[in-house]
Amino acid sequence: MKKILYSVFMLATMVLAACSSDDTTEPVVKRGMVLKANVEDTDTRATITDNEGKWKFAFAKDDMVKVGNDQVEGYYTFTYDGNLFTSTDAKQTAEAANWCAFFPGEKIDLRNQSGAFADVAKNYALAGATASATTGSDGLTVTMKAKAAVLCIVGVNKGESLDISVKTADGMYVSGLTAVKNSADFSVQKSDKKVSLLSKQGAGVYYVVVPAGVKISVYNGDKSLYSGDKTMSTTKADGLKAGKYYTLTTDKTTGSATNKLGDTIGWVQLWPGGPKFATENVAEAMTWTDAVKPGDDFAWGKNWRTPTIDEVYGEGKLYCKDGESGSKVSVAGSPSFSVVTENGEEKLTLTGVQPGYTNNKLVLYNTPDKWGYSYFDFWTSSTDKDERGVEYGVRFTVIAAEKTVYGFGPSKRDSKGSKFLVRPVLVE
Repeated sequence: MKKILYSVFMLATMVLAACSSDDTTEPVVKRGMVLKANVEDTDTRATITDNEGKWKFAFAKDDMVKVGNDQVEGYYTFTYDGNLFTSTDAKQTAEAANWCAFFPGEKIDLRNQSGAFADVAKNYALAGATASATTGSDGLTVTMKAKAAVLCIVGVNKGESLDISVKTADGMYVSGLTAVKNSADFSVQKSDKKVSLLSKQGAGVYYVVVPAGVKISVYNGDKSLYSGDKTMSTTKADGLKAGKYYTLTTDKTTGSATNKLGDTIGWVQLWPGGPKFATENVAEAMTWTDAVKPGDDFAWGKNWRTPTIDEVYGEGKLYCKDGESGSKVSVAGSPSFSVVTENGEEKLTLTGVQPGYTNNKLVLYNTPDKWGYSYFDFWTSSTDKDERGVEYGVRFTVIAAEKTVYGFGPSKRDSKGSKFLVRPVLVE
C-alpha cells in the first residue's frame, strides 16, 4: 500500500553495454544509467480556511517513473523494486540532452478515483528536469515537484450520495493530466461532457487528486461544497497550491435551529454522518417517558428529539478505551474528551478528530453527587431489559473524579421514572 509520507528516492541501474558497430567511428550507445531524483519537500500544511494537516510522500514497490529527453519521442520506464528504480532500456544520448521525469507516468487518469487514503499516491503528479543538458553517461539528477493538490472531501450527512466533479475556467470538466513533453509539467486533460472524479454513497472521508496551479470549480453534483460554514465552489485564478491538501465538506457541521419555545439553539456535529447535537440541554431534567415524546409533544417541539444510544455511542462515535488505574481514555477515530474547570464549574468537552471536525466541540455539564463524583449524562430514547423482563431507560453517562474519567458509555438500568438531563439532536 502506498503511504502519503515524505521521502527522497533514487532511481538507478547498472550500466549495461549494448552491441556496438564494427565501424569504430560511431559512438557507442549504452543502455541503462543512474538517475538520482529528489522529491521537493512536500511537508506543507493547508486547508481552504486554516492549517489542519500535512501530506507527505513516499514510493512503494512497483511504482514507476517515466523519463524522457528532447532527443527521443517516447519515455523510458523505471520501476521501483523496493530499493532502487531500475530500467534496462534507458539509453544515454550521443549529445547532451534535457531530461524530464514524470510520476506516476506520462498520463494520469483522474476519473473514478477510489477515495481511499492509500490510493492518493498513484495519482499524485510529480515532475522534474535536469538542471542542465547531459548525455546521462555520468548519471542524471532531477528534483521532482508536486503538480497536484488533494481534496479531502467529507460526506457530512448519513446516506447521502457524493458525485465530485471539477471544472476549469473555460467550463470544461477535468478528466486527467498529461505530461508536457520536454517540460517538467503536466497539462490538464478536459472533456465537454460531465466527468466524475469520485462517486460514493454514504457519509465518510474521501480523498481526491485534482490539478494544482489552475483555476478550478468543485461540485458535489450540482451543489457547492463547504469550507467551514462558508460555501466554496471556485478557487482564485492561481488555483490550489501544489503539494497541499484542502478539506471540504458536503454540508455545514455547525449551525442553529429554533425550538417551539421561540429559542434559537446551536447545534454541532462531531463525526461524518453523526447526529447534530444541541449545544445546550433542555432546561429541566425529565423522565424517560417525557424525553421520548415525539413531534410537537417533545419539550422543544418537532425540530428536536432525544437520540438513541446507537446514534451516539460506539466505535467512531462517542467511545473510550481502558487507561491506567481504571481510567477511561480517548480512542483514535472517535472524539477526544477531557474534564475542564471553567468559572469554578467542571465540564466535559468532547472534540471532533476527523477531517472537517477538529474545530467542533460539544460541552456536557456536571451533575455532582454527594461522594464527589461528577456525572456528565443525558437520556437516550433506547431501552434495555433485565433478566426478569423489566424494561429500563438507557442513559449515556460519563463519570469522573478529580478530572479523571472512570466511566464512559451506556447506563442500562435507569428507571423510566427517574429524572435526568436531555441533550436533544436535530431532526433531519
